[in-house]
Amino acid sequence: MLLIVLAGCEPEPQPIQFGSDQGDYCRMMITEPQFASQILNKQGRAFKFDSIECMAAYALTAEDSDNFHSQWVPNFTDPDEWLQAEDAFFLHSETLRSPMGLYLSAFPDRETAEEFRQEYRGEIVSWNEVKEIVRSEWLAGNGNSQHTH
Repeated sequence: MLLIVLAGCEPEPQPIQFGSDQGDYCRMMITEPQFASQILNKQGRAFKFDSIECMAAYALTAEDSDNFHSQWVPNFTDPDEWLQAEDAFFLHSETLRSPMGLYLSAFPDRETAEEFRQEYRGEIVSWNEVKEIVRSEWLAGNGNSQHTH
């Protein structure tokens, strides 16, 4: 019976205390709701990040990634809405700056991402492509060292 009860308890994104919570990757204070992201492990613990790129770097370098339950990003147009990273559409645009400087923002659908791409230029990418951008721009040649700004 306990297993049935526990099986129904899916971990959900946790509230972020803007201005006081620090990112679990870069240790920067989390201040911008449009970029704050989080990974939930299977026990429901939230690992919080100040940017999508920090969450991607953590996902690429974490030794316990097999214990990840889900990865969440905010809808850029409504930061109170969490999107699963695998389902989101990301805009990689050098005219729409994100906190750690890789210019990534998340949207719930391709149409909304395209509207922002028309204004800010850049390219629409998937979560896997976001991780490749982080791997090549932050982690390549740096081992698994953390990117600092």
